[in-house]
Amino acid sequence: MLESLAKPESWYHQDFSSVHQLMQAIREDLKGQGKLPTDLPLPDCLVQEFDPAISQIYITLFQIGTKKIRWGSRRKTLRLTLARVLERLRAHKRFAEFDLADSKKCRILLEMVIGEDTCNIRNLTIYHFSRDRFEAGITGLKYRYQKTTRFFMPTDAVTQSILTVNQLLNFLSKQTGHAKLTNSIKERAHLMRREPIEYTKLISIAFINGQDKTLPLHRGYPVPMNFNRQILYQSTIKSIDWLVENMNTDGSFLYFYDGIKDTKVDLDHPNMKDPLYNNILRHCGGTITLLRGYELTGEIKYLSAAKISIEFFLSTLHEHQYQGEYACYPFFNNKSKLGGAGIGLVAMMHYYRHSDDHTYDQQITGLVRHLLSRVAKDGEMIGYYLHPKFNQGKPLTLEYIETLCEADKKALFSFYYPGEALLGLALYYRYFENIDATMKADIQQKSLKALDFLIYERPRRYAELFLSLPADAWLMQAIEEWVKERVFQKQAYIDFVYHDADQMIAHSYTEKDGHWFDYIGGFYYQYGDSVYHDGSRCEGLIAAYYLAQYLGDKSRADFYMKNLLKSAKGLMFTRHTEDSLYAHRYPCKSLNSFRFKLTRQWVRVDSVQHTACFFARLYMLPYLF
Repeated sequence: MLESLAKPESWYHQDFSSVHQLMQAIREDLKGQGKLPTDLPLPDCLVQEFDPAISQIYITLFQIGTKKIRWGSRRKTLRLTLARVLERLRAHKRFAEFDLADSKKCRILLEMVIGEDTCNIRNLTIYHFSRDRFEAGITGLKYRYQKTTRFFMPTDAVTQSILTVNQLLNFLSKQTGHAKLTNSIKERAHLMRREPIEYTKLISIAFINGQDKTLPLHRGYPVPMNFNRQILYQSTIKSIDWLVENMNTDGSFLYFYDGIKDTKVDLDHPNMKDPLYNNILRHCGGTITLLRGYELTGEIKYLSAAKISIEFFLSTLHEHQYQGEYACYPFFNNKSKLGGAGIGLVAMMHYYRHSDDHTYDQQITGLVRHLLSRVAKDGEMIGYYLHPKFNQGKPLTLEYIETLCEADKKALFSFYYPGEALLGLALYYRYFENIDATMKADIQQKSLKALDFLIYERPRRYAELFLSLPADAWLMQAIEEWVKERVFQKQAYIDFVYHDADQMIAHSYTEKDGHWFDYIGGFYYQYGDSVYHDGSRCEGLIAAYYLAQYLGDKSRADFYMKNLLKSAKGLMFTRHTEDSLYAHRYPCKSLNSFRFKLTRQWVRVDSVQHTACFFARLYMLPYLF
């Protein structure tokens, strides 16, 4: 398999000073009108890999606020190839826009093909380790259509924010003209698979120059990637600072940002009336993250920012009654979700615990009453209170739910919302002061009933919703909290957390089967999937660690910690650093955030939030590293 030629992690620890000298000479050459010094020693790592039959070399210039330019060529020798590329770059009509003297502003990418293999485009996949695999950032394509040869270099997956085969073929269709035939990405991909286009798979080595240093790139990301306790802390705090800096004046967060296109329009929701899509559950997750920042540092700016974000959440609340008492629920995007009330309560309880502010006591208790009102007789927590497709948009009372057919009940069930609600109830039950005895008994009874439903009945009633890779991290956190109350110390609850944690680890790439070192600690549904580095699942996994530690199961806790550290390091490959942001139009907008996937350059509030919260809980363990 061609991808096996990708360099191991150890390769990136060698001395690349000779590459830096070459990159500086390239910069000097482009600054002036001279040529590369003929006596300049070329780096062994390039000379040894150069093959005149295949070694296409591209040099790309990136500059803040400017569209990149690049040129590629292949000649008989490495030196002749570099000379030709530099000559053509200098002749580019926009070359004068680039300030080569400023290595912080203008960065230079050098990439050279080191391997080729045949490619059956119809079988290209991201789901199996095989000769037909497309591994974003590792694999490139050479393709010939109508007598024109073009290259999709491996790093183009990063600079074009591409992860899947359909995204790849959609991008290529714009270059061949097939994109003009349809607006559908799937149809464009189908056309590219069927047209008489010759494809060849590529693999490369690449380097990025800027800010007076040159770094090797693995999957377009600067390496080696260091990971220690101080880096863990800095990445956590700086990512939380990113959330603070990207709060809107009304207290909401920037929901989505694409650093390649420099757009805030959520590309997953292109048909929404408001192009700046938002989500109240992820908003509340952002609030929780700010409070993790306060918990770590004691800095009042995080508490103040959390209060502002809570005010935005409060603006979505509507009132109703539960057993004749005040209750409230969030209404957002034309729906009232159980999860919105649940995570909202979690956020407000974290704020309650970290402040002396009792301003929101009424709303906190109102959210609790609303959650209790959503527990059916059998313990199922109904996923929606208002939904435009049911009951003409009017409240979905438990009595109304009983009249629905099984298909409609399933449509209103959420796999994740109950865990979010139960975590909120647990925090209220355990930490809110002076709870009325009758209400406390109601919380305990209905929470037990809801947990019993989730542990015993849900696997039978909603078996098709269970995935090979568990994702119910909120429920894992809820049980971690509830188990501290004796009546909730049921072995079945504890076993659920351990089972899901064990399944996550069983569906994690390791040093033995990860193929690439940035896969280690990441997850998959089926072995062969592109890796999922997922802060949300890691929150569930670390909840299992804390639970095992609380229950005195040291061997289990140690086992979880060993894997948590691998997952944490894997997530670091999604962190936006000064060195990694060379392809972003305005790097400062993405700096210190976490992106969606390894090559997908999208930043979403939850990709930052979950990772920062996981890192915060990990850092709070004092004996790490």
